[in-house]
Amino acid sequence: MNQEVEVRFGKSVKRFKVVEDPIPHILVPTTKEVVHGWFYGYEDGGRRECSSERILINPYNGCSVNCPECYSRGYKGYFDLWNEKGIIAVFKDIDVKLKRELSQLYVASTGYLCPVTDPFQQPLEGKYHLSERVAGVFLDLDLPIEFITKCGGNIPTRLIKRMAEHRYGHCLAQFSILSVDEEFRKVFSPGGSTVEEQFKAVRKCADLGLYTVVRMDPIMPGITDNPKEIEQVVERAKIEGAKHMIFSVCDLGDAWRDRLLKVIKEHYPHAYPLWLKIYTERVGNSFSADISYRKKIFALARKICEKYGLTMSLCMEFEIVRKNGRIWYKGLNEEFMTSKVCEGLITPIYYRKSLKENFRPFEKCDGDCLSCAKGLKTPVCGSPILSKAPALRLNDYKKLRLTPSEDLTKWASQHT
Repeated sequence: MNQEVEVRFGKSVKRFKVVEDPIPHILVPTTKEVVHGWFYGYEDGGRRECSSERILINPYNGCSVNCPECYSRGYKGYFDLWNEKGIIAVFKDIDVKLKRELSQLYVASTGYLCPVTDPFQQPLEGKYHLSERVAGVFLDLDLPIEFITKCGGNIPTRLIKRMAEHRYGHCLAQFSILSVDEEFRKVFSPGGSTVEEQFKAVRKCADLGLYTVVRMDPIMPGITDNPKEIEQVVERAKIEGAKHMIFSVCDLGDAWRDRLLKVIKEHYPHAYPLWLKIYTERVGNSFSADISYRKKIFALARKICEKYGLTMSLCMEFEIVRKNGRIWYKGLNEEFMTSKVCEGLITPIYYRKSLKENFRPFEKCDGDCLSCAKGLKTPVCGSPILSKAPALRLNDYKKLRLTPSEDLTKWASQHT
């Protein structure tokens, strides 16, 4: 079969031949810039809630884990192809392009696999090994790497060991585990690892010395939003060696609303009326649950985490307020986070003096650019760019230079 598909980008259309083995996918040349940071900066109405800089890498657009609640269903281009036809885009040689771009930089940050799809999804990662190769590019330069996955059973042990041996100890592993109930996992993470495989991977990473995080992200209203469900996940995370928990409440986006509500109605009909009731706050192309409901859940999660001695934070949770006459997104981590930075582990900005040497951590930097942007502390890096916690792109990174011995007194008086 020589099936071809079209992918639309605004007014332009690209055509690709579908590769059927091992599952339908297309091979896309990596021509677009790979290095970039968060989608929003703090200056974008407060819509950045991520403490530290990250270089976000997506080797795959689309995901075989196939969660009905996945927010990447709301993205266009290659994500439309996956959402509508189940065909995943694979960015061949993304690691080669990444290496070339990093070779031009004097300043970089932790690599992030992956912000929107699972880096260890099978069978494509097993065939192409793009996530592992991307991680290798960072580690070869002494840059840390982190991953978030629902496929813990598919992570190569050799990669975990290499991350654990990182020269400066700033790599971390994050596992999305929404419930200890395997039947729930089959509904909301059908192509992912089993609950036990996930917790086994948590234990393996923790035993090898990796800073390990469990994400109950998102909590599902009327299903996993009760004390018993939350405590079961937190307690097991503690037992298996996790240090930090991250929570959110599921959003209901235009692109996945009908699909997700159908799943809720079919498998958890008792929760369906609650979903219809609480999704009242529109943010862009999706709805967030009522703020009073979310705050109640996050207060409960914090209490449980404190009971088990784990720090916690929230992921992209906001309260919409008015600031200086305009809409402002106030991050709820200001109220509920119990860690220094949102991912638990302090991961500083990295720099180098020469392009011929590897990167190293910037002295005394705690990586909390968001607090610098909020004016809560003086940036030790002295960078007017980083201190704003912006949405960095490759050209922004190219402009950055850091000098540890620089006297920051003058800079502080001008920029704080």
